[in-house]
Amino acid sequence: MLRKIIVVISFLFLVSFISCGQKGINDLEIARQEIQERAYTQAEIRLEKLLGKQPQNLEARCLLTVAYNRQNKTQKLETAVGKMREIGKPAIEKAIDIMRREQIFEEDMSKVLTLIGEPAVDYVIPLLADKTEYVRENAVAILIDIGTPAVDHLRKSLNSPDVLIRSGSAKILGEIGDKTSIQSLIKELNDPDSLVKVESAIALYKLGEKGYVKTIVDGLKSDTVLARRSAAKALQDVVENLAIEPLIKALSDTDAQVRIAVIRTLGKIKNPRAINPLIENLKSKDADIRNASADSLREIGEPAVMPLVNLVKQEQDIAVLQKAIQTLGEIGDKRAIDVLEKIYAEHSNSLVKQEAAVALNKIE
Repeated sequence: MLRKIIVVISFLFLVSFISCGQKGINDLEIARQEIQERAYTQAEIRLEKLLGKQPQNLEARCLLTVAYNRQNKTQKLETAVGKMREIGKPAIEKAIDIMRREQIFEEDMSKVLTLIGEPAVDYVIPLLADKTEYVRENAVAILIDIGTPAVDHLRKSLNSPDVLIRSGSAKILGEIGDKTSIQSLIKELNDPDSLVKVESAIALYKLGEKGYVKTIVDGLKSDTVLARRSAAKALQDVVENLAIEPLIKALSDTDAQVRIAVIRTLGKIKNPRAINPLIENLKSKDADIRNASADSLREIGEPAVMPLVNLVKQEQDIAVLQKAIQTLGEIGDKRAIDVLEKIYAEHSNSLVKQEAAVALNKIE
């Protein structure tokens, strides 16, 4: 008889335990749904109750920071983050896990990890080598925002066997602006990987060391597309005394991001020697490359007018023709009036005629 009673009690306890656990899971999923539906107050109340019963529930703790963050409840958010900082590794890893698998919460978790600060740094640095681009970008942003407390950790990471961690660490050190890292970055210019060299040279430039621009320019010839992209984007801010020949050669790059960045750099330099190569890129089938080329030709201005007029006279592609006409209108040079009037009067395409009319109004 006693044995039966014990069995019954054990069974009831087990059912109660499972039921409570299931309710916790249900509350968690309901709160997640409430956050997605912007019912933040309801989610906050639900999650606070759940944590009262299950203080070890790290998923609930992270989601509660989301509810606080989206209501701008700064004090509550800081208190919640402080608790996560006390918990340490498990809480930090849970925040990273949520950031990686649920993009709707990535900004919230990025903010939480930033607020946790230095204790999160060694867990975020490995994300610089994550296979997903948005995770890598988040990691860079978090470490930049953490700032000076991350510097020593990042300098150590320059010795990582992983190229993306080394290059990412160099990039972040430049963005943080800590000049005590200069010597460490100079050493990285001897790295066997071109991406690390380029990011180190870019970082040094941002730290005031202007003598390594050639290393950035040489990055345009790298076999690694990430190195070419980094070099091309950085050169948009390095326009003084910049040689034009390597940039013109880079216009034949197979990667659109590299070409677009180089095109924009040529527009900033305003060297007339770039006009014909830019005209050729204006004919691209890629709309982003066409738009960037048009912007740079507009920046160069008056010297680009007659090459654009010649293009308009003979171009058959409607998209290219429209963009060239638009650019002439934005430059505003009267030498374009005759060809634009002819286009308006004779062209069979109504969209082209309309573009010519708009350009003429801008010039006249």
